[in-house]
Amino acid sequence: MPYCNYARDRSGDLDSLGYPKPSKTIVSEGLVLVNTFEETFGDIYDSGKGIWSQLTEIGSYSLPRRVVALASFSGERRFFACTGLFIEWNGCTPILTSASLVRDPKDGNKIAEKLKIEVLLPNNKYKEGELQYCNLHYNVALVVVKDFRCLRPVRTHEDWRNPLILEDSNVVAAGRCFKSGRLMATHGRLTAWSGVLDYRDLRYSSCKITKAGIGRPLIDFKGRFVGMNFYDKKIGTPFLFRDCIIRVLAHFKENGTVEVGGGKPIRWPVPIPCWRHPDDELKDSRPPGYGGKSGRFGFTYVDGDRVDNH
Repeated sequence: MPYCNYARDRSGDLDSLGYPKPSKTIVSEGLVLVNTFEETFGDIYDSGKGIWSQLTEIGSYSLPRRVVALASFSGERRFFACTGLFIEWNGCTPILTSASLVRDPKDGNKIAEKLKIEVLLPNNKYKEGELQYCNLHYNVALVVVKDFRCLRPVRTHEDWRNPLILEDSNVVAAGRCFKSGRLMATHGRLTAWSGVLDYRDLRYSSCKITKAGIGRPLIDFKGRFVGMNFYDKKIGTPFLFRDCIIRVLAHFKENGTVEVGGGKPIRWPVPIPCWRHPDDELKDSRPPGYGGKSGRFGFTYVDGDRVDNH
């Protein structure tokens, strides 16, 4: 399994954010809380530095108005948190995000029941969201916000099948934290890696993100939509390419929400919050072959294993 509990992990009663509460033993052993939804990455938008100074004017202006944070709640306890993107679709402006927001952790083929969804809008106001459509197989969901319409949504059908979108392998990943509202972005390159997730249509980039970036958009430096990101703490960042997303949206229009049902489900694992020793966490986050000498032609990853090119 790509993520599991280790001997030095600690978990127990959960707080309102869904995190295990610390104990005297945890403090005395010097453990730290990892895999939270509040961990930032890349450059913060307010700083105006780093990647924000490299994006085109369209990209740096539009992203803050399109990217939102979402959280689902079971009673008073937070269930999941992720990033979403306003898109133009079917005459409205729903939020495109990851279906992990509503996936039942005990049965990956089902949507969890009685969840409340809250959305942190670009104006830093919280509003109730409603799950409109969901496809657990592709891990894609659409959420709508009542009495709110984004004025600058992403037009996913623009430049459909435009090969120029991938003319440059440099890409940007953006995300927003639900609790703090911080907007973040980092850059990387498209890669030929194949990670541990078992869905073949996934592509990978070298963007380094955290759990706060799940469901976040991947764009190029001109602000054009490339895909939606998921999370892999070891090997790059997996994302679903825009062509596949558009096919899912067309399926929503024809068939509505689709649950996976019987059969072997596709795994979309997300590491759970836990208390760990810093050394164990650092070792676990390194991909196979980390630090090894690279051959003349470099290396890649296939099915989660490092392969040297010859």
